[in-house]
Amino acid sequence: MKQYLAKLTHINRLILVLAVLLVTMLFLEVKTSDYVPAPVVTYSTETPEEKLPVDAGYSWKGQKNDPKRIVISKIGVDSLVQNVGVDQNQQIAVPNNIHIAGWFIDSVRPGESGLSIIDGHVNGVSSDEGVFKRLNELAEGDTVQIIMGDDSVVDFKVYSNQEIATADSASVLYSQVPEIENQLNLITCTGNFDRTVRQYDKRQITVLERV
Repeated sequence: MKQYLAKLTHINRLILVLAVLLVTMLFLEVKTSDYVPAPVVTYSTETPEEKLPVDAGYSWKGQKNDPKRIVISKIGVDSLVQNVGVDQNQQIAVPNNIHIAGWFIDSVRPGESGLSIIDGHVNGVSSDEGVFKRLNELAEGDTVQIIMGDDSVVDFKVYSNQEIATADSASVLYSQVPEIENQLNLITCTGNFDRTVRQYDKRQITVLERV
């Protein structure tokens, strides 16, 4: 009888362990299903969407430490941010909607030590209301806010704002100012549109430092 009871107790323990493992696996499955990987734009279209994001059915997806919105009160910007990678031309991809900014995923997240890059359209094919249409109006000391996925806010102020020939823009865009630990560069097109190469001949690059 004692051997039978011991065997029964052992079986009960195994059942209990299996039950705990099953509950743990179900919990992990639920938690994993809650995470939705953020899509990354890797193709720069010449005809980006011009509808407002809400009308185009766009909803933000990302991690808690990804940038979700950019707010630049001085020039009336309060825009969603999507993730962008390297496009078909081996350049930073541009957002697929002219009203949305794009965080370059190969740069650091805004507010982290290093250089972060966010780009945006100056206009569209039939609309001149690009998210960074008025980027050239920013001056030293003007403020920019980045709202992250967890709704925390990272504050920046303008360090410099300059118009640069497209051919020379990469050296500025990818360069970190030595005295700025947490740098954010905003970039958009400006100047004249060259129909031969189908791009603007200049870039507006705004360099910011974390406050």
